[in-house]
Amino acid sequence: MKKINFLKMKTNATAIANFFVDLAQMNGKELRLIGLIKRVYITQGFTLAIHNRTALDSRFDVVEAWKLGPVIPSIYHSFKHFKTEPITEPSVILVDGLEFLAPILEDENVKDIASSVWRRYINYSDSDMINLLHQKETPWGYCYVEGENRVIPDDFTKLYYTKLLEYENKRN
Repeated sequence: MKKINFLKMKTNATAIANFFVDLAQMNGKELRLIGLIKRVYITQGFTLAIHNRTALDSRFDVVEAWKLGPVIPSIYHSFKHFKTEPITEPSVILVDGLEFLAPILEDENVKDIASSVWRRYINYSDSDMINLLHQKETPWGYCYVEGENRVIPDDFTKLYYTKLLEYENKRN
């Protein structure tokens, strides 16, 4: 296995994705691209709802409505070489043309939400994750147009996850 150095930087989708890759390895779970992307998106949703701020870096990360639900293209492109196989290592970036480094998640608030998302959806398959977010009443459902990869505005995602939290709080 190659040696990977880690990079501390502003929270972004790749750092969150790498955190999920670590959790999957620690828990002996297989994590594939679809499930990874969906978990990062859900983390974004709960971060918007709970902390009223994004977990993503708008310089690199955007959420789009693709055929199989919400997708963060930066995550898709960072991990697509795994295809449908389990992801076995974090994504790395080239820094100053000299060294490959793996972004790490340092924001404790986002880390807490991502950990909660992991526990909540640990046994969900990729199909389950698609079905969860691939519905008409979701932000994806309002934005998806066949043949186009339209941006899902953070406001839609925030509203959806805020309402989800309100519903769950009423149930409990």
